[in-house]
Amino acid sequence: MSTTRAGVRIDTDLTTSNTHVPGPWALRKAVLHDELGGDPHFSRFAAAGGALCVISRTSADGADPSVPVNELATAFVRRATGQAPPRSLRGPVVILGAGHIGGLWRTGDLTDFQALLYSLAREQGGPSGG
Repeated sequence: MSTTRAGVRIDTDLTTSNTHVPGPWALRKAVLHDELGGDPHFSRFAAAGGALCVISRTSADGADPSVPVNELATAFVRRATGQAPPRSLRGPVVILGAGHIGGLWRTGDLTDFQALLYSLAREQGGPSGG
């Protein structure tokens, strides 16, 4: 069984692209560092039928003002979960699905949320999907 997870990368210019994040931690960290341009920070937000694993390069409590706000990623998390991140997400963001399995949060694929993401991207003037 593969532990690679399918997700989406959301850039500040409203573009989205499919991405795959491998399972072994050392490889996952290296891939995410390259995707985000810095060390990854993980946040989880509960949603109906699951959760989102939101990975950004800056933590919510230490946002770097020189990194542009990612309006689409912030709006997507808010709409998909009904919760607003403590601060706007900044820079490129990778989002995976997540679930609570055996008492632990596990990352999963994002397929249940992609239609919502592409709809929001169109509303904000971006392309319709990756």
